[in-house]
Amino acid sequence: MDTKSFLKGRSTNAYTFFGNHKKNQGYIFRVYAPNASKVEIIGDFNDWQGQNLRRYSSGVFSTTIKNAKENDRYQYKIYNQYGTEIKKIDPFARKISLDENCALVGYSEYIFKNKKVKTKVKNIYQVHLGSLFKDEEFSFDKLINHCKSNNFDWISFLPLAEYENYKSYGYKNLSLFAFSQRYGQSIKFKEFIDLAHKNNIGVIAELDIYEFDNNKFSLDNFDGSNIFGYDYDDIKYNYYGGVNFDPSKNISKSYLLSVINYWLNEFNLDGIMLANIENAIYWQGDKNRGLNENWILLLKDIIDLIHKNDAYVLASFNGVYDIDLNFDYIYDLSFREILRIMQKAPFDRDNYKNIVQKLIMADNSNKILGFSHVDSYLDEASLAMKMYGEDKISQLKSFFTLLYTLNSSKMLFMGDELAEFKTFSVFEPINLNADNKRNQAFNKYYNDLVNLYKSEFNFDQSKTKILDIGGYSIYAFIKEFDTKKYLVIINFTDIEYKIKSPFVIKEILNSENLDYGGNGNINGTTNKGDFINIMPFASAIFKIK
Repeated sequence: MDTKSFLKGRSTNAYTFFGNHKKNQGYIFRVYAPNASKVEIIGDFNDWQGQNLRRYSSGVFSTTIKNAKENDRYQYKIYNQYGTEIKKIDPFARKISLDENCALVGYSEYIFKNKKVKTKVKNIYQVHLGSLFKDEEFSFDKLINHCKSNNFDWISFLPLAEYENYKSYGYKNLSLFAFSQRYGQSIKFKEFIDLAHKNNIGVIAELDIYEFDNNKFSLDNFDGSNIFGYDYDDIKYNYYGGVNFDPSKNISKSYLLSVINYWLNEFNLDGIMLANIENAIYWQGDKNRGLNENWILLLKDIIDLIHKNDAYVLASFNGVYDIDLNFDYIYDLSFREILRIMQKAPFDRDNYKNIVQKLIMADNSNKILGFSHVDSYLDEASLAMKMYGEDKISQLKSFFTLLYTLNSSKMLFMGDELAEFKTFSVFEPINLNADNKRNQAFNKYYNDLVNLYKSEFNFDQSKTKILDIGGYSIYAFIKEFDTKKYLVIINFTDIEYKIKSPFVIKEILNSENLDYGGNGNINGTTNKGDFINIMPFASAIFKIK
């Protein structure tokens, strides 16, 4: 690492210099604390007795400890300009003992055998790794096999860096370089990524890079001053109690750029998901407070860095995203509005017809539509539980039909592919098995629908046309590709419809098929002028001859 580059906010590999690094004998420790009067290191290797680090004019402190060994615990004792002592965790440590607020010596190196995935992002499986680990029979092999058998070609993990509050889902990190000890050894996760690539499954990690934990051992007031955060209390803390990174400070820039580079290179990731990007774009995440220009400038550097690493840049955005920052994909909340419609009584849904039609016609080509972990615990109900009334499964099938016939990439949170009737909790294990006939029938429909989406619907070259067929809260539209045309009909009401067919059509998917737990009322081949039968809450896809 070039120290001058670090001090100017341009370093992308600060983790190769700072932290602890093995030497021929022992380890060298380096920390940046420019406003400290003195820095000591305490740990297992010196019986927790203070040992001075040498200070350099750059603000770097360093020492070599010959008897330090892997997994030794340590902390820095930093003395501010008035001599007051503060104990801190190493900001660049790659392993942390969370319960003891200590860094650990060493880190796991791994040589990847398989190259990154080059395919476009189509169907993403969002995973909270901690919930999977609560299953005593869980293995990474099991996760890969589940994704393959359920047509997921990408996995997006909720934040994996170390964090203190388990209820936070991994947001508001204690350390951005340390793989969370809750998820085992980082080398096991690297082996999983290698295996995922072998099976042509891309891996995305979500990073919460706008804030850090206000834990007194963390980055806040690190050397007696705010070298990472804002100096003013009205913007220092965000609405969730985290401490905001100040993107105008060079040290924050180098630290965050190095975080991005670290996760891409050390874990061979195919993409980075920048969570809740509105927290960077706007002051305190509030559009009414205006653009945060310093964050926008840093985001552009981050995006360029990710692209240089031959990886995708994804971002989640709470609201309407109308700024072009060159993200490859944006996960927005367009479909959550449709979810709210599905929670209303069928007779009331037609009042929102314009919203549905607008989404059908929209250019969603660089969007990820679907459902995240938030949708699976909002209202303390899973997607299946949120459907109105008693016939929830039929509605969920048609709800998914709309999702997978729109021209976008998709994302589901774990369990939604099975129509899980259980509110997600980070404290409970997640079941990835379809244990009953209802779940099995829904899962078969889901897989046949996704197979059609992935094999037949080439959205890069598609046109959409909505048909006026009368009725209320029923939608019919044509998906036209280079050589193929499809008719999609989705009934969000509890009324049976008979629709005169404008084409000769062959039905290729119907949610009422007996294999999907339906009533068996399907259409087969229909001639022009004959009637198409669409049952209550049903949906069907036809190939136009």
